[in-house]
Amino acid sequence: MGKMKFCVLDIGGTFIKGAIMDENSNIIERMKVKSDCSSLEALLSGLDEIIAPVAESAEGIAVSMPGKIDCEKGIARTGGAFTFIKDLPIVSILEEKYHLPVAVENDGKAAASAENWIGALKDVKNGLVFIFGTGIGGGIIMNNQVIKGSHFAAGELSLCLMNKDVEGFQYSNMISMVSSTNGLLGIYQTMSGMEEKVDGVEFFRRANEGKETALEALRRFGRITANYIFDLQVVLDVDRVAIGGGISEQPLLLQILNEELDKAYDTPFPLPCVRPQLVKCRFGNDANLIGALKGLLDSGKLR
Repeated sequence: MGKMKFCVLDIGGTFIKGAIMDENSNIIERMKVKSDCSSLEALLSGLDEIIAPVAESAEGIAVSMPGKIDCEKGIARTGGAFTFIKDLPIVSILEEKYHLPVAVENDGKAAASAENWIGALKDVKNGLVFIFGTGIGGGIIMNNQVIKGSHFAAGELSLCLMNKDVEGFQYSNMISMVSSTNGLLGIYQTMSGMEEKVDGVEFFRRANEGKETALEALRRFGRITANYIFDLQVVLDVDRVAIGGGISEQPLLLQILNEELDKAYDTPFPLPCVRPQLVKCRFGNDANLIGALKGLLDSGKLR
């Protein structure tokens, strides 16, 4: 008897990534389409590009996506960069269209689940996953369980406010505006005086070559992010923080984050909070896919 195959999707603000995976999280085939955040029709069309060609050979569909996700009822209460999403019954929509069992999970929680299952947080009791993407994905592990919160909103790291003296909620005051991949590139754009942003590949090429402005931008980004991790640690008191997302593959990023985190804990008096170990996610860009699959395997929907 052959291995079961599943269609797994990671919906992001820039790309929808897809994979055919077996029950042991091995990736057999990869797919990717550019995200269109303009409407539900555009989103479903993008999903169909990935699902339709493989639906007949799949045993189920697993989805990771941004936003507040009620994984028990299969409803996306919000959708992150997909701002049109409000109380979207994503699971029933996909189950009716493709006649397969479907499970959905928030992307940050999916990443945390993957790393806690077989990844960088497997051997720790309490941990945090911090994912650099279009925004900031987050997932909290407490007592080896992914914390969902009372309203499935625990770990929405993007939404923390930077300047506490700003009146009311403003998107420009969200930590994700400076501490995400987009935030890093925006910092570099401002510091370099360029009219347009470079992409992450070009930025890290310059940083790794020792270009002064790129290194200064990365250092500032690292300081902001390390201080944010410090604040999170004051509340959560975890053993280990695992960073993920595309830019986490850059050793220079982890180096600078660790240096800046050391500075945050270099105080003239002892702190009650302990510096967490800072490591790279084992699965990098695949963490969301693996965690989404784990959600489907644990859903009780499979025959």
